[in-house]
Amino acid sequence: MKFNLNLASRRYVNKRALNYAFLIVFAVLFLFVAWKMNVLLTGNRSLQLNQQQLVETQRQLQGLRGGPHKILTSKEREKLKSEYVVAAGLLSQDAFRWTRLLDRMEKLLPEGVSLSGFTPDYKKKSLTLNGRATNLKKMRIFLDKLLKKGDFKEVFLKSHSRIKVRDHAGTERSAISFSLQLEGVF
Repeated sequence: MKFNLNLASRRYVNKRALNYAFLIVFAVLFLFVAWKMNVLLTGNRSLQLNQQQLVETQRQLQGLRGGPHKILTSKEREKLKSEYVVAAGLLSQDAFRWTRLLDRMEKLLPEGVSLSGFTPDYKKKSLTLNGRATNLKKMRIFLDKLLKKGDFKEVFLKSHSRIKVRDHAGTERSAISFSLQLEGVF
């Protein structure tokens, strides 16, 4: 094997082309780094904006819930309990359907009996009825219907009396005024 080495000959390297190639590679690398920095900064800004929106949304949610949670004192708890009892009572009164009761009364009323007043007592779950009947027999029929078909716990006759009433023609007639107490209405 024979090695020929000529130290006098040198290789030709086009330095200008090599410098352009390095310049292009560095420019591409610089553009790539700049693009990545832009993506990083845009993502960071977007993250900060999302965090601000999250804080704002949480603040609005707290506002809708009545503000931040606070610990109530015993006086405040008692006040809230009393307000709750009042509100629950009003809701239970509102839940009762008067139209259903009036419809039941209309079906139970015989001819010759009329009701003139309803006085509810929500605490005792009772209802006081005031009315008039043309005679004692009509009032008894009404009482019997209330006891049999009324679906009330108890029906009490509180009072009754004879009265004089005028009809639509102006004729004075005798009638019976009565007052009933119905238990277990509400």
